[in-house]
Amino acid sequence: MPEPIRLIQLGFAPYWQTQTVFHALAEAMTDESSDAIIICRPSSPYLSLGFHQSFDAVLDRAECARRQLPVMRRQVGGGATYLDANQIFYQCVFHRSRVPPVSAAIFARLLEAPVATLRRLGLNAQLHEVNEIEVDEKRIAGTGGGQIEEACVVVGNLLFDFDYETMAQVWRVPSEAFRDLAREALRANITTLRAQLGEIAIPTVERILIEEYARALGRPLKLDQLTPAECEQMRNIREKLESEEFLNLQSTASPKSLKISARVSIDYV
Repeated sequence: MPEPIRLIQLGFAPYWQTQTVFHALAEAMTDESSDAIIICRPSSPYLSLGFHQSFDAVLDRAECARRQLPVMRRQVGGGATYLDANQIFYQCVFHRSRVPPVSAAIFARLLEAPVATLRRLGLNAQLHEVNEIEVDEKRIAGTGGGQIEEACVVVGNLLFDFDYETMAQVWRVPSEAFRDLAREALRANITTLRAQLGEIAIPTVERILIEEYARALGRPLKLDQLTPAECEQMRNIREKLESEEFLNLQSTASPKSLKISARVSIDYV
């Protein structure tokens, strides 16, 4: 029988736990550790900054503070995004020896289940340009990935709804006219399950997602709990991911464009 994958279902969790949990499991990963998939949702909104991004080049620090939105820098790639309870997170933490050696193949394997989940719901979903999950050429999920210690990590979400207005307001932009254009581009190019299907029960989608991960990976998922040591490490990691030093890690280089999706970017002029 194939080795089971550890399934951690946090459910509604404090915002910081939904970021620190995959970091904690990744940092402790060895070739003898169980691979893990985490399913969770944040109980309050926050912003997640990609590892290679500059805070002040991407986000308006004052607006984030005014809206009382915490910001955490994750240790994997992808872009800055607004996260809240209207999203299911799926976080795959696998030992690097048990995934393909090429990043495109890693994303194809670990994102197959979210794509299949959307298809089971009747949507025309596909994986576009390595790691963009789309429905009818509109983005319906955010994804990112990277390596932390010995672990390969792929994280993502499925959007039940999305706060376009808040995302547009916290971006650092050269003018309000640019912000208006960015807001319009968000609405035109990012879709949600609610927009596609109307109201749908989140537990139903979670169940399908777990079933599809077991099918896609050919391994059973075994429900498990976090250990006390993992919970303690999560608290330690929180201090790092929210520290001024780590948030300011990257240089304040001016980006050349604002990425809306894999198909759409708006150039700064």
